[in-house]
Amino acid sequence: MKLLYSISIRLYGFAIGVVSLWNPKAKQWIVGRKNWQKKLNQALGDKKNIHWFHCASLGEFEQARPLIEKIKSESPSTHILVSFFSSSGYEQRKDYELATYVCYLPLDTKMNTQQFVATLHLAKVFFVKYEVWPNYFAQLASKKIPFYLISATFRPSQLYFKPAGKWFKKLLTLPTQLFVQNEESQLLLNSHKIDSILAGDTRYDRVRATAQKAVPNEIIEEFCSSKFTLIAGSSWEKEESIIASFLKGNPGNIKVVFVPHDIGESHVSGIENLLPNEVTYLRYSQVTKEVNLRDLDVLILDNIGLLSDAYQYGKVAFVGGGFTNSLHNILEPATFGLPVFYGDNHPKFPEGEEMAKEGSGFRINRYEEFERNLLRLILAENEWEAMSRKNKEFIESRVGATELVYRSTQES
Repeated sequence: MKLLYSISIRLYGFAIGVVSLWNPKAKQWIVGRKNWQKKLNQALGDKKNIHWFHCASLGEFEQARPLIEKIKSESPSTHILVSFFSSSGYEQRKDYELATYVCYLPLDTKMNTQQFVATLHLAKVFFVKYEVWPNYFAQLASKKIPFYLISATFRPSQLYFKPAGKWFKKLLTLPTQLFVQNEESQLLLNSHKIDSILAGDTRYDRVRATAQKAVPNEIIEEFCSSKFTLIAGSSWEKEESIIASFLKGNPGNIKVVFVPHDIGESHVSGIENLLPNEVTYLRYSQVTKEVNLRDLDVLILDNIGLLSDAYQYGKVAFVGGGFTNSLHNILEPATFGLPVFYGDNHPKFPEGEEMAKEGSGFRINRYEEFERNLLRLILAENEWEAMSRKNKEFIESRVGATELVYRSTQES
């Protein structure tokens, strides 16, 4: 199995190289890893007490961030290394102010991992959620460097727990400690004789802190002030189509702020083409002092970095990615007390199941469910208030993972 993995990871790198000839993201993935050892040595070769955090992409970074901030607040001299697997995560956080260096993770070959670890004076290493890399794990274990898997979730369908996945399951015994998000993950690991600590998800700490520091936005506030407003957070085509259908069937009932996951011209113009003819809309980048925002029906945020602050002005949220098992952050709107709608295909995101069980989230399978529940919240203020309270309580009851992980990793 080790040999098969070694061949597979090299073939993966070769395939990305081929795709990079015409795909911009694949090209970023390749170019970003060129001369990685030289750049790593220049940035961190002479630094001591390095804490390395590896994240697949932006979502996992948001789980690492509360712990990074805690470590830096307690020990400002600590050097933080953040690595990403994806180009999207790296591009959005390459200038992260608390990191001494941000980089792409070199491909998980035996030679790469030996060189990467040998270049650095690592004190502790943190992998986030699903980031299990056989050669990195083996190299860190052989050097007796403390390393941890944090905010992890596990499901019976994963390869670790299949007959063909025994070699991968053994990798889960290598971390110094393994911190899981939920009881289901811990029970599953226990059934396979793998120890773990039930710590919860550090994102709850992150979203609460973000909400407490929400930045005012006069444009969004003015737009939302005149009517019941839905925030379509990190929306994909499926959510946008459902919302457009609601606007057509229920004219004048709501206003909508679209915050698409992709702000490219083709996606933004696609949203505009979906809207009924009678709907008035404008892009955020086109707003001027002469625009009467209160009279608009739809505002499309075609700028990056506005979503978390936009939620403070909404009444409900419809978060994207849930129809394709790519669910974006449903905790951010819940922190502000917004009832949250999302697609029902989200097995990799336990918070979706938990919110539905608690009655603070709406899993949507078809348009009719969305329309019925949204109209109920619009027309019955008491129901909206009850769900708003429930969502705030849902978040507050789950904070504390960062402190638990920090204390545990300080002791080990």
